[in-house]
Amino acid sequence: MKMIRGGLAFFFLCWVGLSNAARAEVRAERRGETYRLDNGRVSVELDAAKGAFKATAAGKAFVTEGRIEGTGGATVEVVDRTGPLGAGRAIVLSRGKQGAGEVMLVQDVPFVLIRQPLSAGEEARVIDSVTPVHVEVATETRLGDLRVLGCDGLTAGDVSRASYAFLAAANPKTRGGVVAGWLTDERGSGIVLSKPAEGKLTIEGRVDYGKLRLKAGESTDGELFAIGRFDDSLPGLEAYADAVAKVNQVKLRPIPSGYCTWYSKPHGGAADEKSLAELATFVHDKLEPFGFSVVQIDDKWQIRSRDYTAYKPGGPYPSGMKATAENLRRLGLTAGIWFIPFGWDPKSPTFEGKQDYFVHRADGSLYEVKWAGTCLDMTHPGARELLRETVSRITHDWGYKYLKIDGLWTGMATQILYPNPAVRDDKIGEAVFHDPAVTNLQAYRSGLRLVREAAGEDVFIDGCNVAQNMRTLAGSYGLVDGMRVGRDIGANWDNILHSMTMASRLYFYHGRVWHNDPDCLMLRAPLTLDQARAWVSWIAISGQLNLVSEWLPGLPEDRLEIVKRSMPNTGLCGRPMDLFEQPDARVWKLTGGAGEARRDVIGLFNWDEKKAATIDVDLKKLDLPGDGQGGDVGFDFWRNEFVGPVRETLHVELPPASCRVLTLRPVVDHPQVVGTSRHITQGIVDLSEEKWDADARTLSGVSKVVGGDAYQIRIVAPEGVRIRAVEWSTDGEGRHAEAKVDDFGPHGRVTLNAKESGDVRWRVRF
Repeated sequence: MKMIRGGLAFFFLCWVGLSNAARAEVRAERRGETYRLDNGRVSVELDAAKGAFKATAAGKAFVTEGRIEGTGGATVEVVDRTGPLGAGRAIVLSRGKQGAGEVMLVQDVPFVLIRQPLSAGEEARVIDSVTPVHVEVATETRLGDLRVLGCDGLTAGDVSRASYAFLAAANPKTRGGVVAGWLTDERGSGIVLSKPAEGKLTIEGRVDYGKLRLKAGESTDGELFAIGRFDDSLPGLEAYADAVAKVNQVKLRPIPSGYCTWYSKPHGGAADEKSLAELATFVHDKLEPFGFSVVQIDDKWQIRSRDYTAYKPGGPYPSGMKATAENLRRLGLTAGIWFIPFGWDPKSPTFEGKQDYFVHRADGSLYEVKWAGTCLDMTHPGARELLRETVSRITHDWGYKYLKIDGLWTGMATQILYPNPAVRDDKIGEAVFHDPAVTNLQAYRSGLRLVREAAGEDVFIDGCNVAQNMRTLAGSYGLVDGMRVGRDIGANWDNILHSMTMASRLYFYHGRVWHNDPDCLMLRAPLTLDQARAWVSWIAISGQLNLVSEWLPGLPEDRLEIVKRSMPNTGLCGRPMDLFEQPDARVWKLTGGAGEARRDVIGLFNWDEKKAATIDVDLKKLDLPGDGQGGDVGFDFWRNEFVGPVRETLHVELPPASCRVLTLRPVVDHPQVVGTSRHITQGIVDLSEEKWDADARTLSGVSKVVGGDAYQIRIVAPEGVRIRAVEWSTDGEGRHAEAKVDDFGPHGRVTLNAKESGDVRWRVRF
């Protein structure tokens, strides 16, 4: 390990043993008692005498004074650091042989990273909560005009705030601001606070441990905190999620689409053997070609309310859960099932003589929580083996490869806070575990790891849900494939609105840390057709998990059509462009592809159930390609009409609880595809290739179509340019003439009717 020590004058430290490319990434220098790190994106400067640091990004100071608690007068040195984020360097502050804190930069990471180790002196120490990070930040506007985003919503900067995991403070006019958050929650639960005082904003990082016990002389790493400044805080939030994913070594599994039984009418709850077989046959015949892939059975299949060791004899699945899973698999569908891994019934015969398998309270009673049951102790070997056997039985013996694991907070043994996401007392540290050296978060994370190990790598795990206790948000980093980020839903606009609001605040986690699950797609009355379209359009454009919970064989055709146009999931993450302007983001953008293949889909939403809305969007704020001088053209999906040219401002009038979904592309001097009929995102999931040949005056492409589903290509051409002929092929050789052409110059529609699903190559001559 190489160090810059206090007695050295001034020099530039070079990397030894690293590649030449890496040597230039994080530079370190010292002038007297001032230490400086620079990775080309962020620079940090620490005054050893004061124990304080400053930080700059893109030439703009964003940390005017930062401190790590208890580091004043500490010894300072610079050390090399490597880890999941990459290679970097840290300014380390120490007291004797014990570390007091460090400020670190990593190559190509746009954050200042801060960590404080925890230690005990000559006597053992019990840590409840610590606040190691105090950062005064520069703001681009007065605090009253600043907007601060956290898990529980958007407030002005002159209001004190606390948020689980992350916090962002931005100027709503420019979106420029600061993003801060905890990258790890291994032993403790990270909280971020904003505190206004005398016209200045201070951000603090707190960690709640409950009871972290350290032996005399023991030292351990603290959690890792990040703070950065961004000209646009939306990419900043996304960069934070990228950093979380790297630190926690996230490997995303493909995102599924399908069905959940719970809210369905009829056949809700867990459904039953007969109805599920009927539904599976229906979706195999009607919806599987559109991307429908999973059928998930919900609560009430199990032997007792909170005992998942077996299915209920004489219950909804008399032939057994294995037989049902095998039937789904024969139809090409993934079998999914719901259960609560950490909340059980101690009165069940399963736990006769095994009451020590549960978490206790100080008075010796069992740690029971509202709704979810009694908390299984993930520090007890017997309890762990019971859970391992249960998960293995469900996934390996029965064959369920999609798990919806509910009541996650029970693994922490804290109180339920549903549905309010605000930071408040949940009695963390009150629980008594079999192993008292383990904290609530450690117990929880070890339980999630056990579920993964027992299930295997071929199982998709959907966590449910952070609304029950938001500590499970960062506590689940790296351990689940999906996460319910919205509250419980239903065929009710108010519930949809609440679910959308929570999921929007956490949009940036999607496709990076896990796949966000906003709860189910609902379509039936009393929801209007406009409301159903708005909800499904938000799901499609945000990119979040899409599991419909309606009795599909009995769904009216117009509602079933909505399901078809929303699957499969794009696998992309949409962006709420007015997140810092509106309590409920109304303007969303989804971008797919790059260069000439780029497609931008704009979703405009009126969430008010009673009032119409006018939305005017400055096109420059949408970050669309082109210089904007020639305008944009596109297509309105639900209105089935061409749009534009639009210049400078996009203006729409929206009825109550409704939406518009538009594609927008820059005006060019040749024909181009502005949309397709296959999917709400109008080409992102189906149009894999588009090419204009100026010499042959031919527009060609490759589209993934569904057999028997009329596929329409929407084309905009310059004035006077008309369609002459269309050729298309499903095998790359034979030509077919069954294309319907509607050419109204400059707008044209070409409709293809393929009998089989697959890629279609088409050519349109002008």
